[in-house]
Formats: sequence, structure tokens, C-alpha cells
Amino acid sequence: MNASIYLAQVAVPIGGAALTPLVGVLKPRLRPAFAITIGAATACLTVLALLGAGAPGRFVIPWQGALNHFSLAPDGLSAYIAAVAGVLGALILLYSYKYMEGEEGLTRYYSLVLLFIGAMIGLVTTDNLLVMYFFWETVGLCSYALIGFELHNPAAARAGLKAFVTTKFGDVGLLTGIMVLYVSAGTFNVFEIMEKAAAGEIPGATLALAGFGFLMGAVGKSAQVPLHVWLPDAMEAPTSVSALIHAATMVNAGVYLMARTYPLFSPVAGWSDAVTWVGAVTAFLAACMALYARDLKRMLAYSTVSQLGYMMFGIGVGGLLASQFHLLSHAIFKALLFLCAGAVIHEVHTRDMAEMGGLGRRMPVTGRCYLVGVLALAGVPIFNGFWSKDMLFASALHAGKLVPLALAVVTAVLTVTYSVRSYIKVFAGEPAPAAAQAEEPHPSMLFPLVLLAAGALTSWLIIGNYSADLSRSGIIHEVIGVSALVAETLHSTAFLLSLAALLLGGIMVAATRKASLAARPSAFGAWAGRGFGFDAFYLGLLNGAYAAASWIVTAYDRLTDWIGRTIITLSVSFGRLLRAQNVGDLNGNLLWLVTGVVIVIAIVWAKRG
Repeated sequence: MNASIYLAQVAVPIGGAALTPLVGVLKPRLRPAFAITIGAATACLTVLALLGAGAPGRFVIPWQGALNHFSLAPDGLSAYIAAVAGVLGALILLYSYKYMEGEEGLTRYYSLVLLFIGAMIGLVTTDNLLVMYFFWETVGLCSYALIGFELHNPAAARAGLKAFVTTKFGDVGLLTGIMVLYVSAGTFNVFEIMEKAAAGEIPGATLALAGFGFLMGAVGKSAQVPLHVWLPDAMEAPTSVSALIHAATMVNAGVYLMARTYPLFSPVAGWSDAVTWVGAVTAFLAACMALYARDLKRMLAYSTVSQLGYMMFGIGVGGLLASQFHLLSHAIFKALLFLCAGAVIHEVHTRDMAEMGGLGRRMPVTGRCYLVGVLALAGVPIFNGFWSKDMLFASALHAGKLVPLALAVVTAVLTVTYSVRSYIKVFAGEPAPAAAQAEEPHPSMLFPLVLLAAGALTSWLIIGNYSADLSRSGIIHEVIGVSALVAETLHSTAFLLSLAALLLGGIMVAATRKASLAARPSAFGAWAGRGFGFDAFYLGLLNGAYAAASWIVTAYDRLTDWIGRTIITLSVSFGRLLRAQNVGDLNGNLLWLVTGVVIVIAIVWAKRG
């Protein structure tokens, strides 16, 4: 494999982002076509790089500077995530051709999307932690700008700022972890750091500080509890951006970071347990929130948080293959669901599922594609989500993590319930008034849906190549083929847990079949609908901090005012005293002067004596 391909998959989208404004000025009508072409070229490059993932190597570009070089070290782990960003990014750009048509600021949109894709590919393929952090922050900046893309929408501006600020709490932890590793190991290269740690050259306290700092970074970027609050609000972005963030790029960064550094930090006491519980709790709470969401995109956003929790849970229990395979499956079916939701919203002009219904008659292809995505999300055999979720359960059973596993199984029940119910509310039943004029979207929007639906049905068949590439890269120590996967799944306890979750979820769907989303929810439902109070808690903290800052400023102003008035009073009093002594009598003034000189001479004489 030509090493320049690894560089090109990063350079082409970033270069395209830089050139898009020029195309927008010279030939505005060619701007979408240019961006789609760059996206397609990037997708091809990531697939070519993926074909060489079984033979990883290090590609170094020397330069004069603090880092001395820019290096890429693609392997099976990074190559698949880069391909997800490249291929899904290209499909989302194609989808955007008609979906974003007529919107203001398209030069900014296409440029940011290409930069987003390039930064994500650079993040996962570099082996230099400082370079990775640069791409990490670039991804965050792109998400901020794209979430707030609609400049006339104050809610979008607030959501973009919320995403930027919230993720920064995690970013501080990540940067701290990177710097303490560098101080201890003397290098930013992650593989060299791992070698030094394995040789016992890095103190345990340093690894612990870095490990939990990296976990903070992953919690922020991958929207884990308690820093998950930015992701649901990110739904103010165009739906194509939502698909890009939720499936192809940003949220996968934290999961990748945990998988990449698992060999480094897994020996740290409590680290794996912390990752496990963060993931399990996030998966459960987000599923509860999705269950009571009326907004279609918001429901899918909570679903993303929940599925990311599954991935973190898988890493914590040592199921790296299961976690990363679920990342791949989720990227496909969640991009499919978001793009289907975008097509629906584009036609009915509402995101409220209570105002939808019967759209399967008006949009049959979109409805069938959405159903495929729902079945994959719910974990129905033989869709891709079933195999990867079953592998997660099996990994937890193997690790003996029964309590977090129980939470994950309950989450699976809730996932079946809210995902199937969303299909029923949107596409089944009698057509709602909003659906009267709905019709299938443009072929440029339908093609990505059909392709992703096919992927949700068949992507699990690559498990043999996927596990072989991860094994050759040293990520895992076993290779599993399709036949072995099927045999192990059908004879495992995890399979029974998956079937139980499907059965219980189906019962819950049937029990709530006629329930109206507009009905008043229970106390728990209302609490879940408010996000379990996380936003209110953070708002209370901000208000408390503002009140404390106001009190400090007020106290400071009063103190400085008192000091100033005291100085003025003393100055006036001293001036009056001097004035009283200076009566204009020459003899009196000379007397005071001579007296002062005599006192000074006496003091000096006394010290000399």
C-alpha cells in the first residue's frame, strides 16, 4: 500500500475545505458538486487505506519544529473508523445536495463538513497524542459551527455554544493526561508510551492521572453522563449535520480514544470499572429519556447517547472487538435513521411525532428504510445491531460483570420499545394532516438511504476481515469468522438475553400501542422528559456561580470604596494638621526645622554609640 494514500485521506478533505470558499466565489452553482466530488474521493481513499490495514506501518513527514515530525500510523482500529467518516461523510454530502438546497451560507456549510471529515480521519490515524489533540479540538470547533449553522436561529446558536463549552470540561482532562504522559515518558507517540508503561518506566500515579483524564475527554466528546447534555440540543443543526455528528464523526472520537489506550490504562486500579459503569449508566438513562421524547430527532439523539454508552460499557468489560464492531454497526443504522428523519421533516415541516402518522403510504421507500434502521437499533436478528449487541452481552458475561450487564439488558428492552414505537407513530396508522402533501425525497436523498439500509442488513458479514485486521494490529487476540459468530451466538447465554429483551420490548410496545404521545406522562416520565434534571442542575450551578461572582464583585467594590474614602479622610486630616503647624511665622518654622535635624542627629549618634 502506497504510504501517500494515508496522508491523502487526511489532506484531500482538508484541502477541499480550504478551496470551497474559492469555488463558492467563482462558481457558486458548482459548490455542491465540488464538495460531493471531494467527499467521494475521500471515501475512496479511506477504503483503499482500509484494504492496507492488515499491514500497519508508520508514515513520517519530518519538519523543523517542536514536534519534529507529523506521523500517521494507520492500523485496523483506526482504518475502519476513518472509513466510517469518509464513506458516511460522502453519503451525507450527496444527501445535502437537495436537502440543503436554497439555504444561506452553503459555502460555510460544505467547507465545515469537509474539514470535519478530514479532522476526524486525522484524529484516528495519527499516533502522536499532541497532533491527535489538535484534530480533537478541530472536530469540536466544526461541531460548534455546524450546530449553530442557522445564524437566524437563537436556539441553534445556544446549542452550538453549549456543545463547545460542555465538551471543553472533558478536553481539559484529556490535555492534562497527554501532558503528564509526555513529562513522564518524554514522547507524544502513543505506541512508545505504551512500551514504556509495559516496561514499568511510567509511575502508576502518572498512569492513573492520565487514564482518568483521558476518560474525562471521552465522556465529553462521546456524550456520556454527566457531560451528555450537549448532544440532544445539537438537534437544532440541520439533520444532515446531525447524521454527521451522531454517526460518522465526533461522538466516535471518545470511544476510539478509550479503545486505543485500553492496553495502557486497563492495569490502572478502578479505570476499567469506571469506564464500565459510565457506559452502563449512560446507556440506561439515555434510553429512559428517549422513551419519553416526542421530538423525532431528539429521540434519535438520546438513542445515540445510549448506544455510545453500550460501546463504553463494552470497552470497560474488555470486549474491544464487540465495542468497535458495535461502533461500526451503529454508524450505519444511526446515519440511516437520521437521514430518514431528515427526509420526513423536510416534507412535513415538524419534528413532533404526535403530529405525524401514516407517512408509510406517502413515503414507502423512506418508511421501509427507516424500519430497517429501527430493527437494527432494536437488535432484531439478522440485522447488524443484533450481532454487535449480542457480542457486548457475551463480553460482559465472560468478564463476570453481571450487575452492569443487567442494566444493559434493561436498556435493550427500552431500546426496542422506543425505536419500534417511533416507526409506528411516524409511518403507520392513518395519515396525519401534516402528511397530506408528503412525497418521496429527491433520488440524491433516497440513494444514501437505500445504500445504508443494505449496509444495516449485511455489514455484520465482514466480521472475519474486521477481527483479522484488529488482531494483526494487536488490538485483540482472536479472529472470528461469520460461521463461528453464528454458531457461538446461537449457543450462548447472551443470545437468550437478547431474545428476552426483544420479547419484553415487544410486550411494552403492544401495551402502549394506543397511548398518545400527547398524553400526560407519569412522574417518572416527566422527570425523564426533562433529562433527569441534569440541565436544571447545571443551570443552578451557573446561577449560583453568577450569584457568588456578583457578591464578590459587590464586596470588592464596597471594600475599595471604603479604602478610598478612608485614604481621602486621612489625607485631609493630615493636611489640616500641617496647615495648623504652618502659621507663616519664620521663627516658628525654623524652630521646627532645627528640632527635626537635632532629632535625626541624636538617632544616628545613638546607633553609632
